[in-house]
Amino acid sequence: MGRLEDLLTFARVVDAQSFSGAARLLGATKSAVSKQVGRLEAQLGTRLLHRTTRSVSPTPEGRGVYERALRLIDDAQALEAEVAGGQAAPRGLLRLSTSTAFGNLQFTALMGEFCERHPALQVVLGLNDRYVDLAEEGFDAVLRLTHAPSAGLVARRLAAIRYVLCAAPAYLAQHGTPATPEALADHRCLCFGYLHTPEQWRFANAERGEVAIDVRGALRFESGLTVNSSESLRVAALAGMGIAVLPTYAIGPDLRAGRLVPLLTEWQPRGGLADADTLYAVYLPSRYPSPKVRALIDFLLEKMGDIPPWDRPVGDAPT
Repeated sequence: MGRLEDLLTFARVVDAQSFSGAARLLGATKSAVSKQVGRLEAQLGTRLLHRTTRSVSPTPEGRGVYERALRLIDDAQALEAEVAGGQAAPRGLLRLSTSTAFGNLQFTALMGEFCERHPALQVVLGLNDRYVDLAEEGFDAVLRLTHAPSAGLVARRLAAIRYVLCAAPAYLAQHGTPATPEALADHRCLCFGYLHTPEQWRFANAERGEVAIDVRGALRFESGLTVNSSESLRVAALAGMGIAVLPTYAIGPDLRAGRLVPLLTEWQPRGGLADADTLYAVYLPSRYPSPKVRALIDFLLEKMGDIPPWDRPVGDAPT
């Protein structure tokens, strides 16, 4: 393989999708970056980049070299930190991904303080409502809301995710408040469109166990709404369009302000969306854990505490 600095430069070109962008990230000139990439291509005997007047992208061979380069760079930095007694400051590019709703509503706000603490880090955050492959897509870590992390990854539990059945006061004033889960069959139920069974909701109760409610035959189901984002579902619920099951990280301020009213509080939503009941940081296993990933996880554990910030009363600090 080429020299490590050439691999680093090539990886930054792929990240920035341009030679000039990589030069800014590296504090180098565009001509120096181009020279290093050309030298790496000559050493490997293959073309690594498709070049156009507007952008660059990796060839199939370049994609493989990019993925290997990321791992080599992380291992080199982690080894350096280990030799230095774990005191080396995290630096370089930190590539992260999480869901669109959680990223917009919670995670992005936390990244401001994280970046201030670690000025040598450059954070690139991707918001995706699909499963991302850490190795193939070059992410250092992914924040996943799930019940069980995928095998083959290191998973660090960060916080519990709670779900609440709720509706706007205006909806309840017009249509009444359900007293039992079974009563939901006569209400407008706002569902997530990507779920396999969006028209069946399940709830658990300490005394009655678990019940499944088929909302397909709801009296006003034709007036209901099917969406794919908890942000859109929240907006629909706030507009009085129906009853929804939503995570508290999306609606905490709405519950505290009374814009949404919790319903059937003795029943805990189960299944479907509510299966994503834990927030994890997941990353690829490595002999030398990356200092930048360790810094991220330490920061998030500090911020989450025993009760995550979105579930705390206003003004409370983590414990």
